[in-house]
This record gives sequence, structure tokens and C-alpha cells, in this order.
Amino acid sequence: MKTLLYGGTFDPPHNGHLNNLRAAVRRVNPDRVVVMPAGVPPHKHASATPGQLRVEMCGCFEGSCPEVPELVVSSWEVEQAAAGQRNYTVTTLEMLHRADPDARLYLAIGSDMLLTFDEWYRWEDILRLAHLVVTSRNLGDAADLHRKAKELDPAGDHILFAPVEALPMASSQLRSRLAAGDPCEKELPASVRQIIRREGLYRG
Repeated sequence: MKTLLYGGTFDPPHNGHLNNLRAAVRRVNPDRVVVMPAGVPPHKHASATPGQLRVEMCGCFEGSCPEVPELVVSSWEVEQAAAGQRNYTVTTLEMLHRADPDARLYLAIGSDMLLTFDEWYRWEDILRLAHLVVTSRNLGDAADLHRKAKELDPAGDHILFAPVEALPMASSQLRSRLAAGDPCEKELPASVRQIIRREGLYRG
């Protein structure tokens, strides 16, 4: 069984996230996808959006990959943060491994994350636990990515590339546009926009 983990702050989740997940799914053909909104990301400031609302917004992923037998949105990292725990990717992978020791784990990440991957907490253990599935956010960055992959994984066993037509967008930019009154209809799924309106999120 192959399990693909797709994590992020998802503040808010947008069509670029959906696009990259679909690319990773095409590359790996997993039996199960776990979408995992971050609790308190170690390398970012804590999100001002409540964790459970980010989990709810991630419902937009459900049904986005009909070829996958099972896709779940997990609140595990959000619950860890609520309990006062600062979480790292490696501890999430260890939790998934404990839950299903026989599963082959894959971790979907963006190209910017690969370029700084050796700064991640216990990155060697991440590569031991899971294969990385790298999707590109920027056009023309393939050469840098492949050089970094060779540096991190000389044998070429644990880093895969998922070809994707990049949709350049970032949650930080969308938050600024939403605060200015732009509904971001082309970038945000309808279900996400509905929650943003209902909760009054990202207002200036």
C-alpha cells in the first residue's frame, strides 16, 4: 500500500495546491492520500486562522483525485498544536509509519522546499521514512532541482519528480488580495470562498 502525505499551512488552500497534489498523485499512483494542515509550522509564524477552519477549508481536496481509492483530511497536526506540541514533518511521518508499518510513504513537497530541504529537522530520517515527490512552482527551475536532488540523494532512490504545469500563486499573496476585497474567484475553490465569507477571514 502506498500512502502520499500532502502537508502545508493551507491558509487558505488554493487551486495551486490542488494542481500540485494531482501531479503528485499521477506520479505515485497512491492507494491513499493524507492531506495534513499544519498545526504550528516550525519554519513559519503561526497562522492567524484557527486550525479547525483550515482543516474545514481543506475539504476542497475531497473529490479532487477520483482515481485515488482513499483521500482523507487529517487534523492530527492541528490537534497536536492545540495540545501544546510543536510538530515537525518527521514526527508526522513517524506517526503514519506506526499506524501502518507496511505502507510505503511518500511526501509531496514544492520545489522551493527541496532547495532548503537539508535545513529541515532530521531531514535524513525523512528520506529514510519516505520518498519525496517534488512538484515545481516555478517555470524553468528544473536544473537547480536536479542538482539539489543529487546532492541530497546521490543514489537517486528517494526523490521523485512530478511534472506539472505550474500555477504560480501563494497563500500570502491571496490573503493580501482578500484583505483588499478581491474574492480571488480564479484562485480559490468555491467551498473555500464560502468558508472565508462565512467566517469573515482575511479582512483588512
